[in-house]
This record gives sequence, structure tokens and C-alpha cells, in this order.
Amino acid sequence: MSAETSLIRVSPRSTLIVKGPASARVLEGVVEVYGYSPGQKERIVVKPWRSLPFYSEAGAVVEVLLGEGGAAEAVEGSTIPQEWVDVASGLGSRFRVMVIGGVDVGKTSLLTYLYNKLVSGGRIAVADLDVGQSEICPPTTMGLATGTKPTASLSTLKPEAVYPYGYTSPTYSIKDSLRTARDLASGIEGVDRVLVNTDGWIDHERAKNHKSQLIEILKPSHIIFIGIDEHGEMDEAAAKVGAEVISIREPRIVMRRDQEARRQIREMNYTRFLRGARLVSTPRRWIKITPLILDSLPIEDYLKTVIREMENAAVERAPLIEGLDMSEAELGILSYVNVQGRRAQGLALFMGIDDKGLARIYTPHQGPIQELKVGSLILSASFKEVYTYQPPLERDRNNTPA
Repeated sequence: MSAETSLIRVSPRSTLIVKGPASARVLEGVVEVYGYSPGQKERIVVKPWRSLPFYSEAGAVVEVLLGEGGAAEAVEGSTIPQEWVDVASGLGSRFRVMVIGGVDVGKTSLLTYLYNKLVSGGRIAVADLDVGQSEICPPTTMGLATGTKPTASLSTLKPEAVYPYGYTSPTYSIKDSLRTARDLASGIEGVDRVLVNTDGWIDHERAKNHKSQLIEILKPSHIIFIGIDEHGEMDEAAAKVGAEVISIREPRIVMRRDQEARRQIREMNYTRFLRGARLVSTPRRWIKITPLILDSLPIEDYLKTVIREMENAAVERAPLIEGLDMSEAELGILSYVNVQGRRAQGLALFMGIDDKGLARIYTPHQGPIQELKVGSLILSASFKEVYTYQPPLERDRNNTPA
């Protein structure tokens, strides 16, 4: 990847917007990134399809290293809306804030800003329910992390608990999405400083019903709606749990990402959490292997169905699959290692069962594997999305009250 280095002088009361892939470090002066002040020469990485605002009150000199497709642009004033400042100052010392809004409206940016402005008052739990574009946990999961220090990105927080859901959108299985949210909610009982991120599915009555149920499950003290004019039943849910409703506009500068960009962001996150994976072959009888969603179905039957569906969908490498073994085809089903109390210890690609009865598992997990919950997303060995298997029962399950 080509790279270009430049020194950019940021005028007083101006913002340098750096779009990834890029990195930046402050050589002179002081800047803030969503309320975080990086140290002199601390390098801040800006991931592809992301952007970070470097605001300087008194002026600064910033060294910027741009990767291919990266960019830097200076604008007058701060890109942090006054509404964000007002929200942060009005939350107090105890809060459970849930942010709800559509795709690419600044939910994660707002949460990062709130986290940095409030973390000096004590540790903050961050709950991420965005199963497609999570900052703190792998795609297809919900996660919890706790932070005690400011940061330029919530992705630097290490997940303490990862709750498998199995899909990259709640629309695949609303019932299981809500069940996973309940599991996560049990992990923050009694925690009095919590920030909650949600997915961007909002432009549909079913979506609003989904968010209403999340409100009742998480019981926030405050709900921040970004760029939503009609709240519908979500207001009723807020009143039911006693949450204060705050409506704000979308920020004036937002980085928009199309479906392809969002898919590539997910693939980078699979790589992040599966980095260092190795192929492990273990006698099938030594490990409890069950589908995550259809847990009563024998894993052999589940594998047969998934493989047949891939063949019917003309997945490119499906013809290379031998029996129930997908390892030669370099394909695997995203799975979850040693799920205890609905929490997973790690990720794996379940590549099937070979003709010797050995389970083929591609994983970075170092300890013993006693159990594997097999999801529905098929990835290549290089962690590219290949196919999503949706059981035919899902339509009925989505319409079943949770």
C-alpha cells in the first residue's frame, strides 16, 4: 500500500478531519479527538472507512501518514455538536445511556465522546449491541467492555464478555437477537455507569418494535435518538422504564459507508479476532458440537444442510467440499468456543468432520476446547464472507413474541 506523509498546521479553533487508512501524531500544540487528548507524538491510527476529528483550540502541527484512499481536510470550528456537550454535562455521576439511530449517523462517535468526557468520574461499562459493526467485539456477537481511561477509539477496549448471536443483523432472527440482549443485560446488573450502542436498523415498524423491546430489556436511564423524528412505540417503552428521552440531530460531518465498505469492515474485524488461528483436529466424540440457533439438531444434519444450501447457491468453492469436511475447500462456519453462561471464550471456524471422525477447527484459542456452538455465517480461511445460512424456520421465529 502506498503511503504519503505530510505536516499539517491546524489553525486555532479548527478541526483536522483524518480519513483512514491513515495515522496521525501531534508534533506541536494540543488537540482533542472526541474529548481525548493524545500525548505528544502519540500515534493515532485511523482505520479504513473511518474518520477522526483532531480539534485544536490554540493551533497545532500534526504529522499525517495517509494510506491508499486516506485523506485529510481542515475545517473551521469544532465538529462536536453543542448538543453532545450539553448531554455530557447533564448526565450526572450515574447513568445508563442507550443511543438509537440509523446507519452512519454518528452513534459510535457520540458514545466515544461521552465516554471520554465521563470516564474521569469512574469506570464505565460499554455494551455494544451492534452485531454487524461493533467496536468492541466480533461481528455476529454482542459484547461488554469496561474502561477507566480516555481513548481515541472504543475499539481499544478489550471485551470482557462476548455473547454469540450468529448473524450480522438482528433481522435474521429477532427472537434470538433479543435473547442475546437479555444475556448481556444480566452482565450489567447493578452497574451504575453504562453506555449502550445499538445497530442501525430503524427504518421499519418491526425495527422500532425491536428497539422498543431492547429498551425494556436494558432499562436505560437516558435514551438518545439521533436523527429520528418519529419515535412511535419507542417513546412508550421509554416511559415504561422511566427513561429520559433526548433527541438530537445528526452531526454536520458524517462519513457514509456503502454495503461493500461495511462488509469489508466486518472482515477486518473477523481477522482481528481470529488472527493467529491454526487448524486443530480433534475426535468428534471429545467435543460437544451443537448449532447455535437450532441447538436440538444434530451437528451432522446441520452440516449436511448448510453444505447443500451452499451448493444450491453456487458458492464458488462448494464443489471442493468432501463429505462433511470443508477444510480442503478452505471454508468454515463461524463458531464460538466454550460457551459458558452464554459467554464465549473465543472464535473459531468449524470446518466440518473428516472421514476419520475428526472435527476440524480453525481457531486461535489456546486452551482445551470442550464445546463448540456453530453459527450460520460461512467464511473463507482468509476470513472473507462467503455465505449466510438462514434456517427456513427463521421467518416463523421472527414473528414469534419474545
